Amino acid sequence: MLFGLLIAAAATVAACSAGGPEPSSNLVISFLPPAQARDLPPSRPFAEGRPGENGETILRAVSVAVEDGASYRFSLGHCGLLSPVDVDGAFWDPIDAVDAAGGVVDLRTDAEMINQTAGVIIVIGDDALFRTEGGTTVRFDRHAGEKAFPGCD
Repeated sequence: MLFGLLIAAAATVAACSAGGPEPSSNLVISFLPPAQARDLPPSRPFAEGRPGENGETILRAVSVAVEDGASYRFSLGHCGLLSPVDVDGAFWDPIDAVDAAGGVVDLRTDAEMINQTAGVIIVIGDDALFRTEGGTTVRFDRHAGEKAFPGCD
């Protein structure tokens, strides 16, 4: 469902930055600039995780609920998408991403995706979109339950 929204969001970003018209769609997603977005509600710190079978750390989400469709300031952790994305009481699994021009982004190698990166996140039900300050938009699915996180350098 959100793939079309991801493309529409990327097109909106590209159109807005180019001064062109916004695309039409049934659901308009509007990423506020980080300075205008809300702070995420405070959450508890992560409890110490338990070791997984392959050396990863298994954690439980600790975030609290957020308002659907609202823009919140968010930063990927030190390890980028390998870090916990814990928003709205759940972890999130990245699906795909497009850059500001609508080009496909490699989630495994793109500098914004493998490092700490600031931006804005919006949750809509079991889907979420994260737009970096550089204009890349990442689509996520809600992850059920605990999640294993590998270490990174």
